[in-house]
Amino acid sequence: MVKHTRKILVQSLKLLFAAGIIYWLVQSGKLNFASLKNLLSPGTAALALLLITLNLFLASERWRVLINSQGEKSKPWPIFKLSLIGIFFNFAMPGGVGGDVVKAFYFSRELHGSKVIAITSVLLDRILGLLAMVLLALLVMLYDFNHIVKIPTLLTLFYFVCAFFISAVLGLALVFSGKVYNSGALSSVLKKLPLSAKLTKLYESMHLYGKNPMSFVKVIGLSLLSQVCAIMFLVLAGTAAGFPDIPVTTYFLVAPLGFMATAIPISPAGVGVGQAAFYFLFNLYIGETTEVGPTTITAYQVGMFIVSLLGAFFYLRKKDHPKISKIENLDSDL
Repeated sequence: MVKHTRKILVQSLKLLFAAGIIYWLVQSGKLNFASLKNLLSPGTAALALLLITLNLFLASERWRVLINSQGEKSKPWPIFKLSLIGIFFNFAMPGGVGGDVVKAFYFSRELHGSKVIAITSVLLDRILGLLAMVLLALLVMLYDFNHIVKIPTLLTLFYFVCAFFISAVLGLALVFSGKVYNSGALSSVLKKLPLSAKLTKLYESMHLYGKNPMSFVKVIGLSLLSQVCAIMFLVLAGTAAGFPDIPVTTYFLVAPLGFMATAIPISPAGVGVGQAAFYFLFNLYIGETTEVGPTTITAYQVGMFIVSLLGAFFYLRKKDHPKISKIENLDSDL
């Protein structure tokens, strides 16, 4: 009871935090919802929702590649439905359960997949998706490096992105290394940490993914394509909202960094955090105050929520709905 109350309190604080940022942006004139009305024209709205749907489908295929790499043969449509359910729960779930946990639970229950594979594939999917964001940001920064070096804050961000990318690659190489695994060096370190049994089993499960390197090439490729769809949505939203003069390269630089900020779980589905991050990054890169950042990410989040309603539909069609505590305890099988 105390644990459940604490999770409700944490989620309530997240909602208040997101609402506070949105209120500040609106009151200070940094976010103008009226500028989004042009997105409501039939043709623009249809293209916008198509880009978001394609973005989510490619992301679900990324997860499916990881699942299949472990011998769990899954088809695109069932995995896509579970991904949509997960996206919906990111917006609507009361409490501390995220959409990733929900889709992993239904994968193990309805598609009869291994619970360990369900957990580790979702975790690795999130890690590799974030790594692809960092890679895209790094490539665009290198492409526009002459502009980056002129702005100290952007140069600092560049060094941070480089450090993050190198650290992530080295960390994954350590986990997937056969020599390290056979030596038992990392396992001996994990056994000295709290929750050593779970950490060791998680490491052993994650290590198995390193035996199929081609799956990582596919995952990174799908991640990059998914991000391109998301960025093209932002370009469409920015143009429709009255910001046609912003170069496409600006979106490609700002978006990966902004999406990295929304991945931090301090607000539901990154609402509020995304608006603040995109406002800061666009203004920093362009060198002038503009509403394009909060406007485009707000349009993106609204579009994501609309598409996620399909996930709500698929969820409600299920005959039985397990208790939240049962979903929360999924990781007990590790």
